[in-house]
Amino acid sequence: MLAQLASHLLSAWFVFLLPCYSTFKTLSHAPPHSDQIQVWCMYWAVIGAFIAVENILGFFISWLPFYWELRTLLLLYLSLPQIQGSTYVYKTYLEPFCRINEAEFDAGIASATGSILEFFQSRLASVTDIFFSLLNKTPVTLAPQSNRAYNTSALN
Repeated sequence: MLAQLASHLLSAWFVFLLPCYSTFKTLSHAPPHSDQIQVWCMYWAVIGAFIAVENILGFFISWLPFYWELRTLLLLYLSLPQIQGSTYVYKTYLEPFCRINEAEFDAGIASATGSILEFFQSRLASVTDIFFSLLNKTPVTLAPQSNRAYNTSALN
């Protein structure tokens, strides 16, 4: 438990706070398109990918022996500017992977965005129907969701 607490403290300091402040300094004092901006942007891209993978797989791997110690070492490798491990990981693994799958990622993001927007629009329509039914003191008659949002044959 003490190792986990130490890992959390070290990770918070070296992985998030120190690079966050360094990014601020770089962005506020560096000329546009400097190498330091690229280094810190690569860092945040790698850390974002790491956190996403860890959130997905964390339940399955966090019980492994020395998980927190190895995680701390990996995060230190990625975050320390003297080592620039995140630059290596970005150029070797993340950039080629994203470049190969860029079209699929863009299509997936567009599809998910459209689906989420459609979902919230249908829910907003249901809420406004209920609100106006209550306002007009008429009975609420909700069409089944399958007929309302997805039945396009009624429009033809």
